[in-house]
Amino acid sequence: MMGKIWFFDSGFGWLQTMKYFYELYPQYDYMFLADNKNCPFWKKSWDEIQKITFDALNWFFDNWAQIVIVACNTAAAYSIRKRQTLYPNKKTLSITVPWVEEILLSENVWLSIWVIATQATITSDIYNDLYYRFWWNKKPDFHFVMAPTLVDMVESGATEDKIIEEIKMYLAKFPKNLQILVLGCTHFSVYKDYFAQLFSWKIIDPSFNSAIKFSNYLNKHSEIESQIWKTWKIDYYVIWDKNKFDEIWSKIWWKNISSQSIII
Repeated sequence: MMGKIWFFDSGFGWLQTMKYFYELYPQYDYMFLADNKNCPFWKKSWDEIQKITFDALNWFFDNWAQIVIVACNTAAAYSIRKRQTLYPNKKTLSITVPWVEEILLSENVWLSIWVIATQATITSDIYNDLYYRFWWNKKPDFHFVMAPTLVDMVESGATEDKIIEEIKMYLAKFPKNLQILVLGCTHFSVYKDYFAQLFSWKIIDPSFNSAIKFSNYLNKHSEIESQIWKTWKIDYYVIWDKNKFDEIWSKIWWKNISSQSIII
């Protein structure tokens, strides 16, 4: 399994992330692992989230992974910094960092920033922590809305009418003069087009920012890029029910797949 770019997320959270990466870098080989057994992560404790994430990462690197992208804001919030500290030689990237960098580099850095995310991600305080780390002398103006049911809807393959109804309900919680909205969960990126249909505010999608900035990472780490296979292949793994996973995938994505089940 050496030579692939690995992704880890809970359930279908990495769908949109995968699309962005594959559209920008279709030449690479990818390996996606969906933990549909423990999804949703946001309902679990700090220790549980960290253990789940570490178990998955250990499996990746035991199978010769060269680089792993944690494509789950909740998993990254509770695990990524500790993992990078304990294993600095293992290339583990977080999907959360690129969008904070995007804010800091944009002209909108002074504006009020609203984030729609899960409870666990919000209470981790990862956003304020990253903002302060990159720009220590400025205080961020973050505001949060929790949207747990959107995760369940992605996982169940909800109908379009139900999706729009639910998003409208959450959007009603935001101020009318809102200027920036961050999709703080990769599951929500799956519904980005619905969000865009319902309002004209600026949307920051961490999945997209991560894909865009990945080229910079590879340019800085040519030793990693040179080891990535380039046969345009994608493999899918799940930690539970592959049949259910494949069935729902076909409802919300552009092609059928045949995933493989593993036990971690």
